Amino acid sequence: NRRLQDRITTVAYWKQRLVTEHQAICQEITNLNMSKQKTQQALASTELPTEVSTNCLKNRENREAIDLVQDLVDDELINELNMLSEVQKLLSNRINDSDTRLRNLNDCKSNLEYDIRDKEECLRLDEHCYKLNNGSAGLQQIAQPSLYDGHTSTVDKHESFSQDNLEKSEIARVMSCLQRELNEFSINKSNDELQKQSELVGSMFRLRLKELTDAKTGLDGQLEKTNQEISSVEDSLHQLREALRSKDGPMKVATTRFAVRAKRPNVEQTRDYVHGGLLSEINDINGSQEALKQQIASAEETLHRLLKNKERLQQDIAIKKKSIQIDEQQCLRLRKTLSWRGFRPAGM
Repeated sequence: NRRLQDRITTVAYWKQRLVTEHQAICQEITNLNMSKQKTQQALASTELPTEVSTNCLKNRENREAIDLVQDLVDDELINELNMLSEVQKLLSNRINDSDTRLRNLNDCKSNLEYDIRDKEECLRLDEHCYKLNNGSAGLQQIAQPSLYDGHTSTVDKHESFSQDNLEKSEIARVMSCLQRELNEFSINKSNDELQKQSELVGSMFRLRLKELTDAKTGLDGQLEKTNQEISSVEDSLHQLREALRSKDGPMKVATTRFAVRAKRPNVEQTRDYVHGGLLSEINDINGSQEALKQQIASAEETLHRLLKNKERLQQDIAIKKKSIQIDEQQCLRLRKTLSWRGFRPAGM
């Protein structure tokens, strides 16, 4: 009975250690599952930023002419997409590693449970034996007890088996704990890097918008000045054309007088001072008309140049307006709906 009691005490001790470790590993499985779930949520939360950055690049492809360039905004959007891709690979690896750790934990948990069940059955049988005495019912006589020795193990082997299960479980828990720390570190580091990149993209957008707005303001000023010049040239043209038309009457009078006087008969057809005055007047009026025509031609050329410049300015302003609309109304508004939350589960 004393030996049975000692053996019951020993088996109960190992059972208690196994139960305690089983509780610990169950808790660690729960903890690692939570860590894995958090990592999966972090991975899922990269989908929206990826979609937003991709759409921003696509929207910016609709810019036109000189504005359709790969600027700093495009560069940082591409960097953001590359960073998101790397983060997705990293988090996917962390999830796969967590699955490996969970399989190891569950294997150790199963081994502990088998060992605990065996210990419980051993305790049940030894406690039953401990209670037996000469007056107990159901006693049997076994002729050759040595026949059962081939199925037995040594005490050292018995304890070594449970010790191995405990040590493997403890190691699995330590590795799982390290995996949880690695998951948390990867999530936090990725979150910080992506948040900084998101802020950098926002800064590049704001800088580009300022450049576009300043350029548009300059073009608006040039357009206003050009419109004023066009108005001034049109006024001058109107005055020049009126001045040219005003020469028609005097020219008709002078040439009519000259033609009528050319009908004078015989010796009366003299080059008198009236004749000379009419010639001089006709030449003067003709000279004035030619000068006015040259001024009109020059003014019309200037007006044509100004109108072409106005058309170019209007086109440039339209291009700038479209670029501003794309960056401000489409891209930045889209990024504002993202409202960077980091790797937090929905509802937090």
